[in-house]
Amino acid sequence: MNVMATIVSLCAALLMTGCASSSPTRLVDSADTVLAAPLDQVKATLLSVLSADGYPVRDSVDDDRIVMTGYRRESEELWDWLLKSRLGVERSKVEATVSPESQDTTRLTISVLYETKDHLWSTWQETTPPPHRGAALQLRFLKKALSLL
Repeated sequence: MNVMATIVSLCAALLMTGCASSSPTRLVDSADTVLAAPLDQVKATLLSVLSADGYPVRDSVDDDRIVMTGYRRESEELWDWLLKSRLGVERSKVEATVSPESQDTTRLTISVLYETKDHLWSTWQETTPPPHRGAALQLRFLKKALSLL
């Protein structure tokens, strides 16, 4: 009887330890900067740059300082589904926060979530984005569009 109580206590302790563990951290690539441009100009240019790069852009419902995108639209050719299912696929989305630093400067934080999978039946795995999808490149595109480079 004493052995059974020990086993039950051990199982309960293991269960509680499993429930108390922290959730996995997200692999998000981010860049934070202050731009020498007013808030309205930065936000409008950001929306334009993200849309031109294939992201469906939407404002946050709760906060007008947050710009979110859906997953980036890749080319949708007739046989792309076969290529993607055999060789793998990637997807990314962007979240940006713009806030006024002063009347003529704006603080911008850009975050890119990048996911990949190997084949049709695998699950999406978060990973560090390659340089052609990272937050630093998105920031560079924005600075170029604002003529700040």
